[in-house]
Amino acid sequence: MSKIHRTVLEVSWQLGVICVVASLVLKLLQIVRINFPLTARGGLVLAAVLFLCALATGEATKTPPSP
Repeated sequence: MSKIHRTVLEVSWQLGVICVVASLVLKLLQIVRINFPLTARGGLVLAAVLFLCALATGEATKTPPSP
């Protein structure tokens, strides 16, 4: 079970970092006047959700199992 927690933690963290980088690139492209039908805010909200998922998964691994 700890292997599953560790995998979910790593995947959530990595996807969160990718979303932050993609949001920054999207924002920079908007400055250069290249428009996409996506908003940078949506990517940042998704990144925040993924980081919260990673934090919750990390806390779940610290909790002792119930008898």
